[in-house]
Amino acid sequence: MIQVEHIVKRYKKHMALDHVSLNIEGIYGLLGSNGAGKTTLMKIICGLTNASGGNIRVNGQSMMKRKYANTAGMIGFLAQDFNVYPSLSVNEVLFHLALLQGIVDRKKQESVIQQALERVNLTDKSNLKMEELSGGMRRRVGIAQLLLREPEILVFDEPTAGLDIEERIRFRNLLRDLSHDHTIIISSHIVEDIEFLCTKIGLLSNGHVLFEGTPEELKKKAEGSLAEAQINLMELNKWVKDHDVVHIEETSDGACIRYFDEEKGDANIVPRLSDGYLAVMRAQ
Repeated sequence: MIQVEHIVKRYKKHMALDHVSLNIEGIYGLLGSNGAGKTTLMKIICGLTNASGGNIRVNGQSMMKRKYANTAGMIGFLAQDFNVYPSLSVNEVLFHLALLQGIVDRKKQESVIQQALERVNLTDKSNLKMEELSGGMRRRVGIAQLLLREPEILVFDEPTAGLDIEERIRFRNLLRDLSHDHTIIISSHIVEDIEFLCTKIGLLSNGHVLFEGTPEELKKKAEGSLAEAQINLMELNKWVKDHDVVHIEETSDGACIRYFDEEKGDANIVPRLSDGYLAVMRAQ
């Protein structure tokens, strides 16, 4: 359990985080547009930057007292693109990073590296150079180096951004598997990633918390405010201009349009997570 208590972060005149409070557990998704404060919050949780005020507790232990060494080993952070030492092999990179993390015994190094590679399904790629790997594979190496010291909490910034569909699916499945042994925090603006993976969601906008709850609770924010219409493609541009359209699906004889309409909303329409997200954002 990570308790974020009234966290404030100021950059001169800019307030990046304004008294943010969250209770993080399970697979936790941080949703919000670029500039919402997601990455800043994650860096504070991981000890990569200091907060201007507030407190963070990990399993009840305060991190803001700055005895950070007591909690630093519990948290592993993976940035959006992991591409260190491109001319070295996966094995060489992991041996080097194991040394930097204080694992000096050779047998211990070999053991933890083998276990980490098995967890991320890269055992057969261990002799390839980093520059020969796909983006998804490089991120899996990034996870492997986090697992070397067995942190309890794994933090990912935009973990599937830039990946193709197959790699995105593999990466999602890997994160779901890791969640059996770790608390996972995912920052993303890709709603589908959050919907597939997360058991709890925090929605940030301009440094403020707009919502915290389960995916089902977020979907309910759009209940009764959605309408649908079947139109021909010649009318599409006019519909998009005149209505608050949230989804367009082309059909054999035109397009099915889903849009917000507070007065004529259909209570029988089951909202998607993206509908709930947009409903909260519209209510600001």
